This record gives sequence, C-alpha cells and structure tokens, in this order.
Amino acid sequence: MKSVKHNGLLIALAAALLSTGSCSLIDDDLSECGADFQIDYELKLVTNATTELGSVLDEGGDMYVSSALNAYLAHVFTDFAHDVDLSFYDVSDPFDRLEHSNVIMNASQTSYTLYLPSRKYSHTTVANLQDNGSVTLEGGDHLLESRLVQHSVKAGEGNTVSPHRTGLFTARLKMDVKPNEDQLFNVTLYMVNAATALVLDCSEAPTIQSIKVFVDGFATGFNVADSTYVFESDPLILTDDLPVEGGTQRCFASIHFPSKDNGTKVIIDTQDPFVAEDAAEALWRWRCYVTLADGSVTETVLGVNKPLRAGGVKILKAKVYDTGIVTTQDPTVGASVTLDWQDAGQHNIEL
Repeated sequence: MKSVKHNGLLIALAAALLSTGSCSLIDDDLSECGADFQIDYELKLVTNATTELGSVLDEGGDMYVSSALNAYLAHVFTDFAHDVDLSFYDVSDPFDRLEHSNVIMNASQTSYTLYLPSRKYSHTTVANLQDNGSVTLEGGDHLLESRLVQHSVKAGEGNTVSPHRTGLFTARLKMDVKPNEDQLFNVTLYMVNAATALVLDCSEAPTIQSIKVFVDGFATGFNVADSTYVFESDPLILTDDLPVEGGTQRCFASIHFPSKDNGTKVIIDTQDPFVAEDAAEALWRWRCYVTLADGSVTETVLGVNKPLRAGGVKILKAKVYDTGIVTTQDPTVGASVTLDWQDAGQHNIEL
C-alpha cells in the first residue's frame, strides 16, 4: 500500500485562517489559537467484484469477455485516490464551510499535517472527482447542501447519463481541534458507486443490425454529510460496449450509483455487505434494444429485485436471438418483451 506524507501541505492557508482566529502568545484565552495536527486518509474498498467475475464468468467460453470486463472494472474498483476534496465546516447552523482545499493524493493512504484555528469542525472528504465525467460536487459552501450530482449527457435534452469513469469515495468526521495538543485524526473513505454488466451470447443472432443497452433504477445523487442517496428522477444510464477480442459474447457494462435498498445508507460495517433480500418488485433494470435486419426494434426489459449496493458488481449472462428477444436462465431476473418497439419519447433514446 502506497503511503505519502505531506508536512505543511496547507501551510499557505495559514494566513487566511489566522485572520479568523488569531491570538497573542500572552493571551489568557487560547481557545481561538490555531493548531497543527496530523490527519491520516485511507481508502477502503469493500467489493464483490472478484467474486462476481469468478462465479458468473466461470466457463471456458467466457474467457474473452471476462478479460475485457476485468480490465474495465480494474481502474474503478481500486483503493486509490488521484484527487481529494477536503472541506471543514462549522458545526452549527447554517453549517458554513470554513476551509476548503483540493489536493492531488495519488495514493491509497496518505498523511497530512494541517493548520486550522482551534475549534470544532465537521470534515468531509471526496475522492476521484476530477476525471469522473458524469458527477460533480455541488453545494459545498454549506455542509447539508454538499451533494454529488449526476448530470445528463446533454443538458436539457432527454434524460440519459454517461457511465461514471472513476470510483468515487467519501468520508465524514467530527473534529475538535485543540490548541497546544498533538492530535491525530483518522479518516476512512468508502466507495459510493457500483457497477453492472450484461453479457450477451450472440451466437443465435447472426442477422441483427445492432444492440443498445441501458440501465435504470439507480440513484441520481449522494448527500455527503449523512451518506444518503438521492432518487430525484429515473435516468437511462448508458453502457459501454466493451472490446471483446474473441468468442460470440458481447459485454455491456456501466458504472453508476447504487439502487434503492430498503433505506439508502451506504453499507459500511457489515460482515456480508452484498447479501440482501429480494424486493417485491424490480428495483433496477437492463433495457435492451435490438435492431433487426428489417429495421424494426425489439425491446427486452430485464428487471432485478435484488438491490445493488455501493461497491457492488452485478453480472448477468443472457442470450439474444434473431427476433431480438433477450432471455436469461437466472430465475431471479424478470423479463418483458415488446416486439416492433416504438420509442414513445419517455427517455428520448437514440438508437
């Protein structure tokens, strides 16, 4: 595990901070004095990615698609932070942000020595925003408004979202910075997005023109202060048609926020974070659109009742036929088919 120590990284901020909490060496009340303290950051990846790949893509014919999917997931499902956003907030209403910094971390674990005025803080950390592409941190000036927000591909046009391109990690910590004390604070960041992959056997569909796959039913945002997900709409999330070098399978994969889960908190302290009871109805779906030789489109919707949690990966193997119909042998996945499907404009799908 790579570890980097940055002493005095934020020392350039000291002048600004001291202007809000300066004191004299002979003051009797030292409560407003500043203090140096050490803060350790560590990313903790809790995921079923390796287990899911090994258990679902376990046949000889799966080797090409397994290799492609493993490469796709490897740069996302890793305990490595490129960039981190550090915010320190007042602990009372309106919970204003008192200090903010963006730091290039390039490690899975690192230690900073910081300087802040002595007082209580609510501290939040978000990692890997810089190259995510789909998600931005908004409302950061106030703790309760700080939120990861997912954006449509084209603002104001439809409701389609590109896959996330990085594994997003967050943390929050209550801090009491005291003068004249050596203090160490530990911050552990956990993943807040997840992944899906639909593996299609195309050996029985030699005449189809194209396949387009979307997923839906996932959160659209994440509240940093209390680790809750936001479900404000139901966008279609694009999948990536992975470059599979051989065989008759194709893989459509995507990175996105988790699904609903009988309460929407991030799962952190549990022995089996990816074991869950099925819901009464589908929580999320794959939507498959197969264009046939005559130009008509068949829609197959594959509904999944089991929640997909933060850090989780769900892979489904299915088969597509010349009729465009997609079927799966997984008894936990429901399917509905619409032949000669016509886009009603609900999602503004481009095929």
